[in-house]
Amino acid sequence: MPALGGAFFFLPFALIQVAGFSAALAGASFLPFTLIMGALSRWSGGVLDRFGARWPLVIGPAVAALGFALLALPVGGDSYWAFLGPIAILGLGMVVSVAPLTTTVINAVPTHQTGVASGINNAVASVANLFAIAVLGAVALGVYNQALDSRLKEGPVSSAVVRAVQSAHGQFVAAPALATVQGNDRLIAEKIIKESLASSIRLVMLVAAALALAGAASGALLPGEPAGRLAADAERVPGAAAG
Repeated sequence: MPALGGAFFFLPFALIQVAGFSAALAGASFLPFTLIMGALSRWSGGVLDRFGARWPLVIGPAVAALGFALLALPVGGDSYWAFLGPIAILGLGMVVSVAPLTTTVINAVPTHQTGVASGINNAVASVANLFAIAVLGAVALGVYNQALDSRLKEGPVSSAVVRAVQSAHGQFVAAPALATVQGNDRLIAEKIIKESLASSIRLVMLVAAALALAGAASGALLPGEPAGRLAADAERVPGAAAG
């Protein structure tokens, strides 16, 4: 799912640059996602066996969209726990989606071409993730720069603050820009930069939620297919993954 790659690229900026987490604590925020994906993968296969691929490919992305939308809410906060719920919901949505998505791809080709289909699936997922990061990065940077300029116009600030904020254009790391100011000017510049960065990352998360909902709509267009056949096809390519 390209939305996942794009969101996970920007989420550390929200955790470290905006919320002020350490690198270790930011990494720990992703633990619920990893644990859920690992612990419930077998259960996801059972869901596929029982219901087929169509409904999981609708419900899973929809749940993931909810996780992305909730991740937009705490951006700018400082609570580690505020991120765990949305990350867990996102993990649940992805674990419901991955097995049906891979199985649908494998089921679309004859048995002797399943290896090729799996490779193409993984390659397309990787390229889609890179494309999502590039596009969302351009959008986020534009919103960030615009937010910096808008916040400078909201009230009178010193020339030192103006220079610091202007030097933050084009980069998501606040430290270099803040190194040029001290005291109260630093606090004002830091507030402007963090709020602007939070706005851009919030937009990224909302776009990711919209992409996930589009994925759910695409899943609804799949024709119904016997669940037993899908489960059997899933076993033909152990370890196949979807992005």
